Amino acid sequence: MSYPLNDENMYWDMGLRFYVLTKDACNDYLGEDLSIYFDGNDTKYQRFIEEISEDIKEFIYSHTLNQQIKYKRYIMAKNGDIRNDILRVLQYQLRYAFRSSANLLKDMHGVNVEKGKNIALNNLRGYVGIAQNAIKVLERIGLLYSGNIYYGFEVEEDGTY
Repeated sequence: MSYPLNDENMYWDMGLRFYVLTKDACNDYLGEDLSIYFDGNDTKYQRFIEEISEDIKEFIYSHTLNQQIKYKRYIMAKNGDIRNDILRVLQYQLRYAFRSSANLLKDMHGVNVEKGKNIALNNLRGYVGIAQNAIKVLERIGLLYSGNIYYGFEVEEDGTY
């Protein structure tokens, strides 16, 4: 089997360089057709799904040393043993973003104009923007480890991931 693997649940987006849930997988996981929440606008729906993947990818990279990013990307794309875990992480983040609008927090500016107060951005962002179950899975599979790791192989960008 060749990885990254595209199937009915998720596919590898070459532009994003991460897995993205399919619309059918989103609808199935939440038990309803989500397109009605986007007024039937498929583009908005697709961007919402892509944003979930981007949030997870950037959260992982925020726990990664720069020189380790290419290795983590390789592992996420090519390691079939963690593919189902990545699916679960994306599903948990989908549920969290859909139920709580957590995906909007990263765009908040932290100013309550009516009350004339500032809200600390760290209280709006960071761990609050990521589903707790997603964080637990990412920790368990080692993607949130931020120390140096010696990989006994060299990653060569072959254009497949």
